[in-house]
Amino acid sequence: MKKHVKKLVAAILAMTMVCAMGMTAFAAKSPASSGIVNKVVSAVDKNGNAVNVEIQEMPQEYQEVAAQIRDINTIKALLGDRFVEGMEVIDVRNVVVVGDESQVNWPIDITFEVPSVLTTTKVAVLHYSDEKQAWEVVPSKAGKGTITATFDSLSPVAFIVDKNTSASAVGNGSTTSPKTGEGMVVPFLGTAAIVLALGAVICLRKREVK
Repeated sequence: MKKHVKKLVAAILAMTMVCAMGMTAFAAKSPASSGIVNKVVSAVDKNGNAVNVEIQEMPQEYQEVAAQIRDINTIKALLGDRFVEGMEVIDVRNVVVVGDESQVNWPIDITFEVPSVLTTTKVAVLHYSDEKQAWEVVPSKAGKGTITATFDSLSPVAFIVDKNTSASAVGNGSTTSPKTGEGMVVPFLGTAAIVLALGAVICLRKREVK
């Protein structure tokens, strides 16, 4: 009888391990979608024509300027009176036009999906100008889970959000989706425990019958 119990326990433990490994792999973030700002909701040129825009990881050539813009003193100097306490850079991404950029009728308005942003959230968008070799502030506005900005050219873009007026700060909840697999572990372990208990009861009953 003890052998049967041991086999049952071993089977449940194996099942638990396999499922846990599966959930871990499923929840892992793809390298292509690292960071906070990963999605372009829409992009249109000055004539209202759609533009194919892509968000990329920061190239090596821009690593230094990307690190520079994360400094709070740099942000304060660039934003001036627009800066409010609580603002910080939440992401710096390389934004590019896919295809022939010479065919684009600039400027273009790009709407990015940005979790936790509300229409009342104070935001700012900075663009690194290759021509000026400097960061510059571009027109921007917050939406529900989005930030829309206007660009005359594209390259590294820094997204600045006032955490004090974001969704999580004002108590309106967050637009951030829960991590895949999060919250599944506890129910699964509970189920495994129930199965184990039932198996033990069945084995004990069989033993009593004998």
